[in-house]
Amino acid sequence: MTERELPIHHRAEDPGGRVWSFGSVTWVHCPECDKAAKSDGSTVSCMHCGYTTVPDLKPYSDKWAYPTSSNPLCSHCRKPLDRRERPTAREIDGKLFVRICCEHCGETEDYPASPGSPPSGGRSWRVLRRYLETQVAGETLWVLNLAHLNALEDWLGAKVRERGPQPGLTMMARLPRWMKASTNREKVLRGLAILRERAEKEGIDE
Repeated sequence: MTERELPIHHRAEDPGGRVWSFGSVTWVHCPECDKAAKSDGSTVSCMHCGYTTVPDLKPYSDKWAYPTSSNPLCSHCRKPLDRRERPTAREIDGKLFVRICCEHCGETEDYPASPGSPPSGGRSWRVLRRYLETQVAGETLWVLNLAHLNALEDWLGAKVRERGPQPGLTMMARLPRWMKASTNREKVLRGLAILRERAEKEGIDE
């Protein structure tokens, strides 16, 4: 298990800021292959299967599409493709295409598409499950990215925690009691180490 080397009996000062102050991306489960995908607030991209949403340059409904063919086949393995609507539409030379990852062979390709509509509830990628989370003491421990993970390790791993110069309810001040409890300290740090190991295995780099 991967662990960061922290000074013995080190002191930590609350760095201030809310949770969104730590890192600029959130790692989520890719809706196509379920591996780690990066969300930057406007797009989601997966480095494993190539799933990518389109940046917010047009109204969101313009980005949803489905294969035009009534019986679309993978251009690589010739197996049937799922015709459900996806937020991966793009225009190429004035024509609409939708990016699909074949569930049979794993190859990703752009296919001729027709305009679709987002599902009820709006931007489905916003509710994608966080990738870096685990269970600790019957609770869910999660981080958005490596900067968030580092900040929690530094703060929760400290023997002495001090308030920083920023007043108000910072992220550290808002942490739940079970995370800050001394009785759970080792469990929480082990949980964070598990998340770090998972991040390394998936190639998460920020």
